[in-house]
Amino acid sequence: MSDRRFSRRTALGLTAGLGLAAAVSPSLAFGAATARSAYPKGQRPRMLNVFDESTLSLPERTLATTLQGLMARRGGESLYLNLPTLGYQHWLDGLVSQYGVRTRTGDLWKTVQRSGVTGYVLFRTGTPSVNVATTLAGVTGAVAIEESLEALAIQHGLRKVLDVRDKDDRWVFETYWPRLRHDVAVEQRADIPERLRDYVTMAGTFAFFDGNSEFRAEVVDALDDDGTVIGWGDASAGEDAFIGVNSATGVKALPADHARNLSVLSGITEDRLTQHVPAQPPTPDPDAHYVSFLITDGDNIQWALGDFPTDPRWFGSPRRGEVDLGWGISPSLIDLAPSVMRWFYDQSRKDRWVVGPSGGGYMYPSRYPAAALDKHTASLARAMGRSDLSVAQIIDFDAFENTRLWSSYLRRPEIDGLIYLEYSRYDGLKGKVVWSEGKPVISARTMLWEGLDGADEASVTAELNAATRNPFSTAGYSVVVWHAWSKSVDNVLSVVDGLAPHVKVVPPDTLVRMVGKHAKP
Repeated sequence: MSDRRFSRRTALGLTAGLGLAAAVSPSLAFGAATARSAYPKGQRPRMLNVFDESTLSLPERTLATTLQGLMARRGGESLYLNLPTLGYQHWLDGLVSQYGVRTRTGDLWKTVQRSGVTGYVLFRTGTPSVNVATTLAGVTGAVAIEESLEALAIQHGLRKVLDVRDKDDRWVFETYWPRLRHDVAVEQRADIPERLRDYVTMAGTFAFFDGNSEFRAEVVDALDDDGTVIGWGDASAGEDAFIGVNSATGVKALPADHARNLSVLSGITEDRLTQHVPAQPPTPDPDAHYVSFLITDGDNIQWALGDFPTDPRWFGSPRRGEVDLGWGISPSLIDLAPSVMRWFYDQSRKDRWVVGPSGGGYMYPSRYPAAALDKHTASLARAMGRSDLSVAQIIDFDAFENTRLWSSYLRRPEIDGLIYLEYSRYDGLKGKVVWSEGKPVISARTMLWEGLDGADEASVTAELNAATRNPFSTAGYSVVVWHAWSKSVDNVLSVVDGLAPHVKVVPPDTLVRMVGKHAKP
């Protein structure tokens, strides 16, 4: 993967900071979920107080997001942090036009007073206490207040429930773990004041950050089998430094440390969504070579919510629609942000979607305990069925030939095949195919990636033009992965423009179906 710069539920004492008007049932205090939902969900919003995030100070953003999480437990009225230049304007517009949500310009302290929240947890900027306060806002039903806002909080009728300015993540873990969710935790740096904090508070999760320490390993080990760490860890030593630890304990990651408004977006429910561009595998041309172009990093929720839909390098490209393209998406969006997934499907022209690495979240299947992997793939298959997705990308280390792993995925009828990326390089297996449960696992043949040998446009074009012309052989197909952070739709189209007439572009799920039907071993 690339640099991403850019269960047991115990309901105890969850309404201490809430007024009577805001009292909630224990199940809602942890985030309501339907029987089919893999993640805690907020309640459906009816009225949103909308704030341009840039107009709020950093302490106000923490207050606003913990308030947002508490209000999302009840539904009805909540608030929304907008970043108009990013995807958040699209998501807000969709809530209004597709789901009948009303909006008004937000006034923070008036929203506090209408919420019925009566208490606050006091924290100090620049210390781990912001994560402590965020976590305990979910436990107590009180908002998180930075010490510079305390006088205003008191002026508006809030009372101090806890002072955690001298507390850290370990103290919360040792003191409150039995009262927090064990299927989801949130990994978030203390210097990020607002992102993901609404979801922490809404869902009753543990918010923490401790680098790649023994304490971090203890936290992920305490999560349920196939639990989820939402956020992002310390990638200074490589992302495998923490994804590997997660995987060994049977825990996946959802990159989302810059995500906003998940408590509100999760309040929408869609039982099923359908891709609007039909998957219609062609009758194979015996003199053709078939190729699919697939972007990397489709598991990245923060990117999907942020600049992915607006930036001309990616889905916002004015040239999108000139050719069949493959995009990755996280199936978690069917629960966490179904209106967002619906928007992407509605906006697709010649675009088809597959699951990002490595299924329900980013992990290494070969390091996952067997029981956790089976739980993971069962949940993944349900989400894929609901999301009209049939192919998943995999990232792993030297695991390609381990067909036992792929059986856990491919025995699920919802999954037609897998696209395998070797951790380094993604195209290290040069298009090899293995089979499990009669379905293909297809490795990337080549890739577009700035600065890597053979991964420039001219080299990729030449390799595809010289590739085998036989769709009844696995050699007659190529998956080209293009690196999201160093290449763009324009780079892909420069390759397509140079392809010989016998090289035919199809979406990745179409290619997988063609291999499965026509290139059996």
